Amino acid sequence: MSTPKTFDQWQNDALSNVLSVTLDGSKPSARHVLSDVADELRAEGVPALITTATLERVLVARLDEAAVEACGTGGFGYLAGCWQTAHAVVGNLCGPKGRALDAAVREARVGALRTAQALLVSYMGLALQLPDMFAQGGRAGQAIIADALMADDGANALAAVLPELLEQLAARFADDGLPEVVAPIVGELALRTLLRANHSLLQPGFRRVLAALETLTASRPIAQALPHMATFDPGDCAGRRMQTGTALGPVLALSGFPGSDEAISRVYYADAPQRSRQDCEALHVGLRTTTQFLQAAQFEIVSRLVRSGSAERALTLQLTLRTLATNAQRSGMQVDMARVVDDGFADNLAAVWLRLSEPFANDPALQRIDRIDAGWIAQRAMRGASAGGLDDEQGHISTYWRELTRINADRELVDAQLEQLEQLAQQPGAGGGAAAAAAAP
Repeated sequence: MSTPKTFDQWQNDALSNVLSVTLDGSKPSARHVLSDVADELRAEGVPALITTATLERVLVARLDEAAVEACGTGGFGYLAGCWQTAHAVVGNLCGPKGRALDAAVREARVGALRTAQALLVSYMGLALQLPDMFAQGGRAGQAIIADALMADDGANALAAVLPELLEQLAARFADDGLPEVVAPIVGELALRTLLRANHSLLQPGFRRVLAALETLTASRPIAQALPHMATFDPGDCAGRRMQTGTALGPVLALSGFPGSDEAISRVYYADAPQRSRQDCEALHVGLRTTTQFLQAAQFEIVSRLVRSGSAERALTLQLTLRTLATNAQRSGMQVDMARVVDDGFADNLAAVWLRLSEPFANDPALQRIDRIDAGWIAQRAMRGASAGGLDDEQGHISTYWRELTRINADRELVDAQLEQLEQLAQQPGAGGGAAAAAAAP
């Protein structure tokens, strides 16, 4: 009769399986042998077993450049695979297969695997924040996650468990650089949006990009992190670059306007004279339906950012105001379209904010009219973030706001009114209004 395994022996077997490594080089194994770690543990008088106490040492050794080259698996890909294995074992222990175990034994085993998952999540986050921290090889972490986010059903093993992984990443790095963890993933999705296969309403790829961002922002902590990314509203982006150089720019630039996608003209209108009226109308209905789907998804993404918190709402408003300010030339008589955002981007941005305004704009009973503060933007457009305002470091927003064309008001009158609003805002007890009812959580 065999002797029952101790808990440490069970951990060694389970964690060896999770990490696909072994400290026992005396037996043939398909797993990578970490003989140096085993020798170090024996020299310290510690059993050469993989337990929660030795787990990090083993993991660091496996992520060493020599091990990566020997196994042919990149750092992030390896970590994600280990996390998936641990997730599957935890599922077995918590499911019908684990019910035969004593409750205390099952709890201890699940605890050991949860510890392993937490460590793997920490290293995955670090690999996203500091990709040079680990040996290079295989696909980058952001590419692996983007693959899973954009995968069709069943086509990617990580996709099925990705929401849980994202929640664990968000919880681990909530106060430890979550924007830096998320930024590479959003950046990867932005780059993929610019690809021809994804940047056309005539291709299915654009739907996968939208679905990926909706999955990502479904996590409230991640939605809160997005506006704090350095790439969300970089100061060196202005004019046309707002739709290519900002994190959400490529997604907001998706549209059915011919200027955004030349294929629309070729497919829908190249043979328009030969088409019947009914055929043309059917094409228009299809294009309108696709555009409605697109703008609904864009609204949902931006809405989650706006509603995730007051600071995030202010940053999203600042991005919008800076886009307006640096693209003011669009309202001119002669416009150089190479220097401003295109019609599709402008239409999408307007559609998003018009829909955010619906709670009070479409209020027949006028029950919310008293919550609208017409001077809310004006007060904040003239102040920088350090003073609780929305102006950017380059002063684009304040300059734009001063130079807007007003009916029945000259520059001096506008400046006087803005100064009066500023004085009122600084008085004790001034609440600053409703801060735009559309953006209220």
